[in-house]
Amino acid sequence: MSKIAAPKLPNGHPDRDLLCQEALEGEFLSLADQVHLSGWSPEEVATALMELADNYFLVNADLEMFELGAGVVLLSRKLH
Repeated sequence: MSKIAAPKLPNGHPDRDLLCQEALEGEFLSLADQVHLSGWSPEEVATALMELADNYFLVNADLEMFELGAGVVLLSRKLH
């Protein structure tokens, strides 16, 4: 695993999400390639990565979820 760049901007800065994507991109593409070379289709790899990312977000994000009929879920920042 290569070294992933540390954040250079403070929490809350609007560019942090983009810089985090840039920091992860090389490892992400490497992982996707390894999985594809193991025999999984590009669609299977993409779907698995998206679902893993969604699950990671739901488990780790500092958010509260509010369920409103018909399966609609609204997310908002937790109040501390």
